[in-house]
Amino acid sequence: MDMQSFFTSLLNVVCEMAPYLLLGFLIAGVLHVFVPQKFYAYYLSRKNRLSVLWAALLGVPLPLCSSMPLTFLNKI
Repeated sequence: MDMQSFFTSLLNVVCEMAPYLLLGFLIAGVLHVFVPQKFYAYYLSRKNRLSVLWAALLGVPLPLCSSMPLTFLNKI
């Protein structure tokens, strides 16, 4: 593989990922601005099973956002 085909492939992947990354940044920004930090601390720091459930539900999308967004969205 030569350098030109590598950079062409890289640019294609970046262009495919860009809308999903921007959407993720937008959602994260909205949550940061409109949901107070005390909300998360209150519901996730209790010592019961419901707080574990909330933390698990909030944490489910994290691997999708960090490692395989294109593969996952292509399967849908």
